[in-house]
Amino acid sequence: MSNYQERTVIIGTERTGKSTYRVITDKVTGETLGENWITTNSKKPGRPKGKEAYFIKLYRSNLSDIVSKKKLDLNEAGLLLMLLAYIGWQTPYIVNPKTKSNMNASEIANELKLERSHCTNLLDRLVIKGIISKINRGAGKPNHYMINTNISFYGKTIDDINHIDVFKNCAYVPDVEIRYNETVVKK
Repeated sequence: MSNYQERTVIIGTERTGKSTYRVITDKVTGETLGENWITTNSKKPGRPKGKEAYFIKLYRSNLSDIVSKKKLDLNEAGLLLMLLAYIGWQTPYIVNPKTKSNMNASEIANELKLERSHCTNLLDRLVIKGIISKINRGAGKPNHYMINTNISFYGKTIDDINHIDVFKNCAYVPDVEIRYNETVVKK
């Protein structure tokens, strides 16, 4: 035997801009059974275009862990902060904002207006501490760099799940390991 009781309801809506206020009322008793705001957004999710503001994820628990263990000096912390502005969309690579290509040490130094040897030294110190990773591309090709996905990320999903493996056995073991889903490419 079921406790299910059929009701006749009235659904009232009031639209204001991109939002709709919806009230569900029992027709017989007049009792409000539910109410909520429904907001619609015509923008598709994804990377912002043009001059729109956007944000990156900065994982506070892991950043606090780095700070509390005093792993970074001020120069290293400063470079890390500057590099956060260059995280690629759905990738941990440090990417040129104009060309959208991965950056090497010389390009990073030029972009940040730093002396190349000083920038390379700081990058190497961050690599040793597991905060970033140096991606060796083979003989004669410049190295690229990634920011540890357990510290910061830009996007909801990652374009190549194997990028996470780069940080599995590095010097920085995060307080909280961040998990990602791989980006699904629609055909």
